[in-house]
Amino acid sequence: MSYKASATLTSKGQVTLPAPIRERLGVTAGDRLDFDLSASGKLTVTAVKRRSIFENFDEVRLPPRGRARTRKDIDEAIAATIVEKFPRPGRRRG
Repeated sequence: MSYKASATLTSKGQVTLPAPIRERLGVTAGDRLDFDLSASGKLTVTAVKRRSIFENFDEVRLPPRGRARTRKDIDEAIAATIVEKFPRPGRRRG
């Protein structure tokens, strides 16, 4: 289903996204919009919603089940995941 709407460009280059389009995209204040302008002049707008810190929680490896998780267990699991996913470049010693 296609949605069409019009908006007016302000002197500062700003556009208010019409309410029906905002609702259809599910965007709110703080969400980002990516713009892609093709060579033919077609403008595509893609909503990039803010991500919750809990979206990728399943990627954090917690200790095996069988005992209660402590704050220390969770902190260590998060730290290990960060080190694994975002390794720091080697440092020169000297």
